[in-house]
Amino acid sequence: MKKTEFRKGSLYWKSLVLVLVITSLPALLIGIGAYNLGAEPIVRELNEAHQVQLNQSIQRVDEYLSHLELFSAQLAFNPEFDESLAGMNFAEQFQKTRDLYRSLALMKDGNPLVFDVALYLDNTDKLISDHWGVRTIGGGDDELSFRRLLSSDRKIYWTDDMPQAGSGETHFRGVVTKLYASGSDRPFGAFLIYLQQGALDGMVRRLASEGGTAFLMDREGQVIASDDAGDIGLRHAMVRRILPANTFKDTFVYDYGGMSYSVSFGQLSRLGNDWTYVSATPLSTITAPVNAMSRMIVAVSVFGLALALLLSWFAWGRIYNPIRRLVGLFPFAKETGGDRLNEIAFIEKQWQRHLDENEVLQQRLRQSLPSLREGFLLQYLQGRIMPASEKEIAEKLRQYDWHVEGKRFAILVAGLYGRGAPETKFSDRDGQLIDYAASNIVQELCRSAAEYAHAINFQDSTVGVLLVLNPIEAADRAKEKLLALAGDIASAVSGLLKVNVAVAASKLNESVLELPEMLEETSKTLRMRDPNEKADILDVEDMMPDLGQHVEFPLELEKEIIGAMRLGLQEEAAAGVRQFAEAIRSKAGTQMHIQQGMLKLLGSAYDAMFRSGVNPGSVYGGAHLYEELMVIRDPEEMIRWFTSSVIEPFVRSVSGALDPDTRRLVEQVTGQLHDELSRDVSLEMYADRFGVSPFKLSRAFKQVTGVNFIDYLTSLRIEKCKELLVTTDMKIADIAETLRYQPSYLIRLFKKSTELTPGQFREKHSRGAV
Repeated sequence: MKKTEFRKGSLYWKSLVLVLVITSLPALLIGIGAYNLGAEPIVRELNEAHQVQLNQSIQRVDEYLSHLELFSAQLAFNPEFDESLAGMNFAEQFQKTRDLYRSLALMKDGNPLVFDVALYLDNTDKLISDHWGVRTIGGGDDELSFRRLLSSDRKIYWTDDMPQAGSGETHFRGVVTKLYASGSDRPFGAFLIYLQQGALDGMVRRLASEGGTAFLMDREGQVIASDDAGDIGLRHAMVRRILPANTFKDTFVYDYGGMSYSVSFGQLSRLGNDWTYVSATPLSTITAPVNAMSRMIVAVSVFGLALALLLSWFAWGRIYNPIRRLVGLFPFAKETGGDRLNEIAFIEKQWQRHLDENEVLQQRLRQSLPSLREGFLLQYLQGRIMPASEKEIAEKLRQYDWHVEGKRFAILVAGLYGRGAPETKFSDRDGQLIDYAASNIVQELCRSAAEYAHAINFQDSTVGVLLVLNPIEAADRAKEKLLALAGDIASAVSGLLKVNVAVAASKLNESVLELPEMLEETSKTLRMRDPNEKADILDVEDMMPDLGQHVEFPLELEKEIIGAMRLGLQEEAAAGVRQFAEAIRSKAGTQMHIQQGMLKLLGSAYDAMFRSGVNPGSVYGGAHLYEELMVIRDPEEMIRWFTSSVIEPFVRSVSGALDPDTRRLVEQVTGQLHDELSRDVSLEMYADRFGVSPFKLSRAFKQVTGVNFIDYLTSLRIEKCKELLVTTDMKIADIAETLRYQPSYLIRLFKKSTELTPGQFREKHSRGAV
């Protein structure tokens, strides 16, 4: 196809601007999104990392205090320091004194928080320390201060007022561990653990970050330790904020001095006291990495934006050329070229049209796949497809979304035989609906019972279903499930549709080539059903006919039926036929035996006609009654057929000549019927036209033609339908309208008369003409 030539118009420049904007937007949006969306998660991650680091520092503080608590407890229960120390002469017992100094020195060196460990003896007012030596505490305030340490009820406790020998100032915090003599509840002395304030502050300093503060306070709000660089005012504000709270642990944001702080606090219970640790960190310190990253993102975004604009300018020319060539390929592009052409919209429209067409085709294919599969299976199972290999059949089924390689196959055939009660029967026009409903029920019941299942409506009151089973399951177990499924189908169809049902189950087979023979064998098994059963289950492997079975034939009834026919007693003969069928059914029980008995009765009717000098060919119009009877499966239908197709013509043939006026009347009516098939005619209309009563005309019509007026009219219209199908191209709906029928009703009447649908009849006779 020749390309369409057109110059760059407004679309080119508009598209160029659009491309420039579009190419710059990603870099801009990435920068904005990374800044706005990425900042919060990063801040959260940094805050969590800060909390993890803070928790680790708090854990170290807790470990220091826990170690100090353990150390104090060990002093209290050390057996070396017993009541004998109270009577010891430290000046004379030099060796023991030196050992005592060494023990105290070792105790002091074991904990970095400890400044000194001293032993205070109450009775001698002695204070023994590695740092101060052995000192005698003088009277007055010093003695009261030391003895006050022993007055507490607690054996180990913390004090902020730890005295020292020879000084009235109390600059130390420490831990008092009282010593008791064996069996006494009054302490004879105590270990005094003096703590280094600098070490306590250093311990807490790990909780603080740059620009923030951290401290440790007791339950009264007195600060025990703090970092040196923290803001004292902020510290006091935190004490006032946290102390009234009844919360054990919390984290909040606190504004102070124009800054926001992330404040975390919690409690530690050590040495008999509840300590509250507090850490306040400026939010700016936490978010500092985010700000640096944001500046980097902005710089990268600006660079990316500039690069995108530059590259898009050079790339647009190369991008536009394929668009122009693509538009030039369409046949209508030349007519809409120039500035008026919107290339993208035009391509989109063409592409959408192709997509819509493709979707329609795909939808039609999905919808028609079950029908195509059913058509293939129907033709294959009925032997209408030339023999093929196993692989070819499996490949064909794969095209219909069935994978049957290495599978096991089974067939169920369900036959429908009218209602159980003779007084309530389905009309002919309901037959197709019943078959359709039964096919749907069978399909639903079999859907979950096999890997693949497809029900086929044979349009003759039988429904077959092909089951593809998993061969892993044992054959006996699979056959039990198959028979159970047949029982479920029979019960469901019989219960829902109020019909008698017989379901035949085939043998299990693993060859797809044997499916047609399996279907034929299973269908024939239905002839062995028990007509008295509403839901009968037949197994092909168990239902082989017993050729030696004796069947009692009702010969007396046969004689009575033939006698009534010869005398022209139509009603008596019809009643005898019903008794005849019921007698065989009560003795033999199966459909096959009833059908064989009716064939025998038909032979007797032929024999009676030959003996009476009547030609069966003239009576039955050359119809092959044996063939007609062979295709009837339901006993009730056999009885009705025998009455209408055998007895009634026979009785008419022996009834003698009719009144000439009556015959002439019927001939006139039938003659006009041929000319008025397309009109809305009725028996009453012709009775009024010829001046007779409808009853007289109906009786005369039946006597002459052997059928009633409606049946005769129907047969004429069916013949007219055949003529129009063969000689014209009229649609079925148009033919039905011409003959005054609904299309669906005409199709049912036509198929009942010819065993073919109108479409099949037209196709058959068209092929014959060619």
